[in-house]
Amino acid sequence: MFSRNRRSIPRAWLVLAFCLVLPLWISGQEIFIYRPYLEKDAAARLGKIVLHGDLFAQLQNPSTYPSFNDLSGAPDRWNYGFHDVIFLTESTRLMAQLVAHDDTANRTKFDWHFSLRQSLTDYLELIVGHDSNHDSDHVSYSLEGRPFFTNRNYIGFGFPIERESFYIEPYTWFFHHSNQRTHLDLSGGRIVQEFGLRAGAVFAEKVTLSFQIYSRTENYFYLGQDFALDVIVRFAVADWLALTMGTSLWTDLEVSPLGNRLKFSKWIWGLAIPF
Repeated sequence: MFSRNRRSIPRAWLVLAFCLVLPLWISGQEIFIYRPYLEKDAAARLGKIVLHGDLFAQLQNPSTYPSFNDLSGAPDRWNYGFHDVIFLTESTRLMAQLVAHDDTANRTKFDWHFSLRQSLTDYLELIVGHDSNHDSDHVSYSLEGRPFFTNRNYIGFGFPIERESFYIEPYTWFFHHSNQRTHLDLSGGRIVQEFGLRAGAVFAEKVTLSFQIYSRTENYFYLGQDFALDVIVRFAVADWLALTMGTSLWTDLEVSPLGNRLKFSKWIWGLAIPF
């Protein structure tokens, strides 16, 4: 069945981790993974940090997703990294994620994702977050003649409904100081809002389904210029190991200002080590 183990992080390691992460905070889209039976080990109550999360590696084949931020390069073939969650209090949690991209011959990009979630009521959460995608060995000049590293800062709300074996959350957030563009050819305006739905379910204590669909828009409260869909299924073969398969689709909803209507897709195969 899925692991419910807890792991305490020594203080020295915690300080080191935050020293590494903080410069990136000051400097894509978070992958949603449903974690059933997640214990809320609040640091404020326990007097120590308890880290929940997983390490993962994924082969994307077949895949038409491009490797770099300007949507160029060979197909994105390998992803690996980690997710983690820290409960600061029973109602406040900090989430972080690193995803490394590889086209088989080269490491192409790193994606960092951070979000702070504060429960306001049982069905309402305040969300503050930051995403940044950094090309590793390639520089894009697609945005006004400057190197193009995508950065997204946002504040918004989630409306979660959680039960023993399923989770569903409509959400929306609004962006500020973001250089990310709508339309897959980067010809749209700056993204100002994103809204979507996340859902997860557990079956027979061994299989979890994670589902996410969201639309991005350059106009407030508008349907959007493009949307993305992710579906990930995990099968637990042990408390410390899960097999992963899934699919992802990213497509324009309408023709871009340059006359394009692009679409990317991939199938995902991999494993995860939960902790």
